[in-house]
Amino acid sequence: NGVDAPDIFSLKTLVVKIVGCIAAVSSSLHVGKAGPLVHTGACIASILGQGGSSKYHLTCKWLRYFKNDRDRRDLVTCGAGAGIAAAFRAPVGGVLFALEAVSSWWRSALLWRAFFTTAMVAVVLRALIDFCKSDKCGLFGKGGLIMFDVTSDYITYHLVDLPPVITLGVLGGVLGSLHNFFLDKVLRLYNFINEYVLLLA
Repeated sequence: NGVDAPDIFSLKTLVVKIVGCIAAVSSSLHVGKAGPLVHTGACIASILGQGGSSKYHLTCKWLRYFKNDRDRRDLVTCGAGAGIAAAFRAPVGGVLFALEAVSSWWRSALLWRAFFTTAMVAVVLRALIDFCKSDKCGLFGKGGLIMFDVTSDYITYHLVDLPPVITLGVLGGVLGSLHNFFLDKVLRLYNFINEYVLLLA
């Protein structure tokens, strides 16, 4: 998006990000793991989009098919979505994150690619979790890579709980619509003021 950040997706950055994330998490520092996982996924995808790393002589001929700006952008978008899908075990959440936060231009071809990528992440993560369920991998066998304080108690919901939930949903929808309405009015006023000032100048 016009910001030039040299080596942001390089192999060196990927290694530093992985080692730094492992060190930060294992030292019990209060740092987020979602951001590094997104960056790690984007780095891996970008390196694949470059055909590997020519600097470290790790290249594959078949990957050179993707060595253009458009495919590289798509791969970085899919890689970032894969990071979210791995962190939260949420493939659809990964696609929505890629749509909302990563991609500058969204098209139908990118949609199925992102879905395929996050679905593969979910399948591989599920296989690893099943393998680790016999306490071979510590906390990894308990769920996604980001652990929340979730107990195994069964929580029951009753019919009495529905009206407040429905009211909250309707209220959120109405407030969201009002926000969009007033935002549109403010933007129109802002454009009118700018045009008026230009005419006076």
